Amino acid sequence: MKGETGLRRMEAVCGDAAGVQERFLLELLRRNALTEYGKKWGFADIHTAEDYRRHVPLSRYDDYGPLIERQIQGEKGLLTADEAVFYCISAGSTSKPKYVPVTERDVTIHRIYQLDAVRDVIRKELAGVPDEKLFGKIFETGEFYRTAMPDGTMNGVRSGVLMRWLESRDELDFSQYTSPREVMFPERMENMQYAKLRFALACRDVTAIHGVFVHALAQMFQYLLEHWDAFVQDVAGGEVSECFAVSGAWKRYIRERLAPDPMRAEELRAAAKDGPDGLARRIWPELRYVRMAGGSIFQGYMDEMRRYIGELPIHYYAYASSESTLGAVYTLREDDARYVLIPESCFFEFLPEDETSERTLTFREVQVGKSYELVVTTLSGLYRYVMGDVVEVTGFYGQAPIVRMCRRKSQVLNVADEKMDMRQLERAIQRFGRRSGCTPEGYCVDTGQRGSTPYYTVYLEIKTGALPEGAERLLDECFRESCFGYKGARELGQIGDMRAVPLRPGAFEAYRQFLAGQGYRMEQNKPIHILQTQAQKDFFKGEAAI
Repeated sequence: MKGETGLRRMEAVCGDAAGVQERFLLELLRRNALTEYGKKWGFADIHTAEDYRRHVPLSRYDDYGPLIERQIQGEKGLLTADEAVFYCISAGSTSKPKYVPVTERDVTIHRIYQLDAVRDVIRKELAGVPDEKLFGKIFETGEFYRTAMPDGTMNGVRSGVLMRWLESRDELDFSQYTSPREVMFPERMENMQYAKLRFALACRDVTAIHGVFVHALAQMFQYLLEHWDAFVQDVAGGEVSECFAVSGAWKRYIRERLAPDPMRAEELRAAAKDGPDGLARRIWPELRYVRMAGGSIFQGYMDEMRRYIGELPIHYYAYASSESTLGAVYTLREDDARYVLIPESCFFEFLPEDETSERTLTFREVQVGKSYELVVTTLSGLYRYVMGDVVEVTGFYGQAPIVRMCRRKSQVLNVADEKMDMRQLERAIQRFGRRSGCTPEGYCVDTGQRGSTPYYTVYLEIKTGALPEGAERLLDECFRESCFGYKGARELGQIGDMRAVPLRPGAFEAYRQFLAGQGYRMEQNKPIHILQTQAQKDFFKGEAAI
């Protein structure tokens, strides 16, 4: 593949995906045969993918924790012959943050499929639009704090790996972004939302908005609208209003960099007159597309974003996790987030969801319409790692499966074998919002027990309207319609009557601040919908408005 990058490379490797997978695996095992992990499991004696699946066991994070800790302390040759250049911090929902090493080979693949291929797909789908109208001025909303391990190795979340790597090598052209270097890459962790918005609002010719998850972009627009008059006033006068929690140092920085602009303030005032629908294009008339991870698994936030951006094309960015970059987008014309699994990013195996054995399948064996839990072997030292992600195969790109994310294995309501997944739960809450006349700002679900019968408590922070009389009956009706398993369990008396509990205003923002206070990285924090830990349960119980 020498000399090929981006979309052309993706087409080539996916055309021979099964062969690329086999060669990828055997080369990876050869290169890491003399590591401690490689010696333990006999990598040197493995000559086929079938040998590998037969002799190396499935693994989870606890199988690597001690080795990664030793690696962080300076030992080499434990998991890979290559040294880590970055540590992804994964804030697990049930334990303290975990560290996942990333090698330079991993970042190289990351760059091809999360930068080069992204741009190629956008160029192809928006043919005839020159690059300066596509990438000329990007409003980058992601968080890229300059944090590091004790030895200086960069750390953070997977979505920050590439940008941190490029910035460290001085390979970013900051003239392409609305924010200056200091705002995009702050020296310490703090909320930079105001600063990023101020620089973006000052720029009339923004061509694209880049973000990570759709919920973060939706919340950014909410924040902007809630403080609209203050933002316009600040743009006009070059000041920072007292309603914004901005440190003195950043206030001085913004005043020095952004001169008063009354003309731009008038443009912004005019942009808001028609409300939130299509607001993004009125603020930035040159917008061509939005890049973010989203799709039907985040349907509520997708609906909200569509209000702001109208019919702008969406590039669904990438399917990535702390473990690796897994999937790439091949078009802007899908109605949901679907990703081509990248044959040279990992060796992929698939655990059929409807089977209880640990027999895995490969690219050659998966079937369209079936759901599987992903197992990956990565460039950075995870071998037959059970991710916990359940995906559905929706088609093939060459020989490579196209998948959509269904849920995290742990993120499912299943007190009576009803197996209600996140997409079904989101659909039920959306139905409830439409029928009840109230709009949930956020929601989460807890389990309880009355005698021997389990039941669900749904906590709701209401954005507009109020919980109606009979909310619990209506919620139960929406859950039944959304999930056949739940409907059957209710009819059999296996699940008891539901509780609906309103939360005080600001409860979910308070939870985000609670996590931040516990030391969790917030850049890639996903919305919480299913309460799992006692700390989560106690927090939302304490936020009840009744």
